Amino acid sequence: MFVYEKRLQYPVKIAKTNPKLAGIIISQYGGPDGELGASLRYLSQRYSMPFPELKGLLTDIGTEELGHLEMIGTIVHQLTRNLTEDQQKSAGFAPYFVDHGAGVYPQAASGTPWSAASMQVKGDPLTDLAEDMAAEQKARSTYDNILRLSDDPDVNDVIKFLREREVVHFQRFGEAVQRLRERLNEKNIYYMNPALDM
Repeated sequence: MFVYEKRLQYPVKIAKTNPKLAGIIISQYGGPDGELGASLRYLSQRYSMPFPELKGLLTDIGTEELGHLEMIGTIVHQLTRNLTEDQQKSAGFAPYFVDHGAGVYPQAASGTPWSAASMQVKGDPLTDLAEDMAAEQKARSTYDNILRLSDDPDVNDVIKFLREREVVHFQRFGEAVQRLRERLNEKNIYYMNPALDM
């Protein structure tokens, strides 16, 4: 069961309208390495984790990623809430606006809608944790790219916080791999696939 606290994990207060920047940041909402996919990946993978502390880790990080999704949605909303028709056209935001208005829609910066095909749940603990470490690095890279393209200090402040959390999650997943290896010996590290033990 989750308890929802009605405040963001980190405050988002964007002063200037900037649809071009919103069109980039939307990738962390519904892009291939964004927060929606991360939260669903971890909350789905937890069921096949063999130890309670690993289930707990995935639940904790998965729910935190839902909070990050909310923060990204808030950034996109605040960057587009007072959008003029001229800004839509000059920033190249008109195609998005035609389909979604000023709504926050899960898609990549390229315009590709979010798809579950961009995430993986294998059911093998070692495979899933390796996937999770890679996912956190890809998200960190995306945040790095956003910081290279953004000149808005209000946006950058929040993006730096989110980037830092990706680094922490990567570290926690690395520790989880180590704990998994310690608890499973060489013979049964691949216990989910007994054919490998022959």
